[in-house]
Amino acid sequence: MEQQIEQLLTCPVCLDRYKKPKILPCQHTFCQEPCLQQLADPVRRKVKCPECRAVHNIPPKGISGFPNNITILKFLDLPADATFSSGSETCQVCRRITAISKCFHCPKRLCETCRKAHTSQLKTDIGHQTSQLWRELPKLSEAVNLVEKTATHIKQSGEMVKLDIKSSIDQNIRKLREREQILLNEVDLFLQSELRLLKVKQENLEVEVASIASHCDSAESRISQASPSGVAVTDAELLSLHKQGKEYLVQLQNTTIDAAVDDCKTIKFTLQNSQTLHSNIATLGELSSSAFIINANTVNPNSVNSSSNPPPRNPRLSLSNEAFRGLPVVEMFRTSSQLRTSPSVVRQSPSVTGSVSPQQASPRPNPVHPNSNSNSNSNTVGRVSHISTVGRTEQNRARPGNSSLEFTSYEVPLDDLVSDFSHVQRRSPTSAFYRSKGLIQTKFGSKGSDLGHFTWPRGVAVSPENYIIVADSSNHRVQVFTPSGQLVRVFGSYGTGEGEFDCLAGVTVNSQGWIVTADRYNHRVQIFDSNGRFIRQFGQEGSRDGQLSYPWGVATDRMGFIYVCDKDNHRVQVFRLDGAFVRKFGRLGNGNGQFENPHYIAVARDNRVIVSDSSNHRIQVFDKYGRFLLKFGSEGSGNGQFKYPRGVAVDQEGHIIVGDSGNNRLQLFRQDGSFLCAFGSWGSGDGEVKGLEGVALTSRGNVVVSDRENHRIQIF
Repeated sequence: MEQQIEQLLTCPVCLDRYKKPKILPCQHTFCQEPCLQQLADPVRRKVKCPECRAVHNIPPKGISGFPNNITILKFLDLPADATFSSGSETCQVCRRITAISKCFHCPKRLCETCRKAHTSQLKTDIGHQTSQLWRELPKLSEAVNLVEKTATHIKQSGEMVKLDIKSSIDQNIRKLREREQILLNEVDLFLQSELRLLKVKQENLEVEVASIASHCDSAESRISQASPSGVAVTDAELLSLHKQGKEYLVQLQNTTIDAAVDDCKTIKFTLQNSQTLHSNIATLGELSSSAFIINANTVNPNSVNSSSNPPPRNPRLSLSNEAFRGLPVVEMFRTSSQLRTSPSVVRQSPSVTGSVSPQQASPRPNPVHPNSNSNSNSNTVGRVSHISTVGRTEQNRARPGNSSLEFTSYEVPLDDLVSDFSHVQRRSPTSAFYRSKGLIQTKFGSKGSDLGHFTWPRGVAVSPENYIIVADSSNHRVQVFTPSGQLVRVFGSYGTGEGEFDCLAGVTVNSQGWIVTADRYNHRVQIFDSNGRFIRQFGQEGSRDGQLSYPWGVATDRMGFIYVCDKDNHRVQVFRLDGAFVRKFGRLGNGNGQFENPHYIAVARDNRVIVSDSSNHRIQVFDKYGRFLLKFGSEGSGNGQFKYPRGVAVDQEGHIIVGDSGNNRLQLFRQDGSFLCAFGSWGSGDGEVKGLEGVALTSRGNVVVSDRENHRIQIF
């Protein structure tokens, strides 16, 4: 009864007791502030009920004009214990009728004697737990030593990788320089040959010019009335001059400039397969990671009280301890030479249901050579295998001898850059890397308008220099921070001019480091350089091509195109960097390729476009031309379900991170949309969120989250 009444007095939006409960025409009740105030649309003077989705007109007096829920107010005015107290109750332990009170740590109602005994037993249990913790604590110290050894190994491996990278790149640069010299020598030989021919032709033409000029001088001298020699010109000489002049005239009339140089050759340079070459250079030498297994018998904090049922652990703590469940896995780097000689790993058959011990899972050395063609495609250098741990119990708490190993192999196709270019194998990051993301690393910001503070932060982005760019929406500005939360610069103010904002939303950074923002209530997109200097703007309110209505999320691809979530037009528009309209896709609806209030957008390395279709409670994926590829998610609070998803981000391997705003959590999915893991819960503590908004990824794979209603940024 007590729980039912408490649910009646709880607001379904803020999940707290009602504050100024207002009842809508649809008979649903919510707090006046901040719940209904946030749901209201002040421009259209409408409010949408989050329970039944009905749209109501806002009274002339505003949100306060809705009627109060008198019943709820009367319940709230009652003393806390008045509803649940009774004159005489039975103790739930001794069953005597006496003055009783509620236990402070469990729902039982006890008499004073039983309560004291209950408390005494609790103290005894705490003492036993403390003793067990002290006995098991040295295992964590051993884990610290193992982590230090692992860090040393990573540093050494990293230095080896640097040397390997430098050697490979230098070798390829030498090959290119050699090819450059060969081409330059061929050009020199061509120039010497052709210039020699042109020189001869030039000399011949100069002789012709001199001959014709001499003839003209001689002819003019002979036919003049006063000959210098005083000797008359004979008819034979005149005939000879006439004949010779006629020949020269015919020669000149039949000679043109084009004809004079028609036989000359030209030379040009063509880079064959330039796009393939540039693509291969861009992806040359991507690093891969290999599993480094720590001895499971050394660290196993879950073995405490293995015979009893321990209480459930904090979900975020469980995520952060993923490396200590069963056989821990720590990601390490290897050089390309080490990768080529890595032993293959046996794949566990899906039909095998029993666990595999570490001794049974030990692989036999079986080196894979890059030039081996047996049982493989010619473009495949080898197989890179990954080992992950899978817990046996419901809460993933593994015990010695009860852990099972799951093996997954990845085929790695490698294309040749040039015939001499070396290859580095590549593999997707492990699931454990993402499952360990529930522990907060950094947080910064609080509510306010001072520098470093926020009021309803929305979009976030990460620059090539790893700076964190935040759209401080209701402060009408952009703030830039270091990864540790130190303020770098601020730009923007309220207004409609260049460089001014009115409740900006999305923000992104292109490959040039330029900052692209969605100026929401000004219905436009503004672009700034990395120092916050205004460059250009485009867009105006409307529904025609190139016009916007409350734009929200923005993203850019490798070619520099800008993708904009045109929220109230229920579509995505694509623009060039100069603001010219390119294309659009989507319209209002819930079918494939249709949207209802799309909020955020991200572009993957392979140019797949990921859109959070917020009011349809799903994620949709398109190709770069707007053709529908896939969708995932539905309304709900289970794994893979959403309530008004907002921010989206995608990593280098195609994993998709979604800010599940209505469920106050982050969910991670594989490239095909299958669920991977989730973390976060409602609240204001570390790792807790209230109405999260934008999501971004740093170069180290850390997840940056805009914790909107807590007015802060959290990094996991």
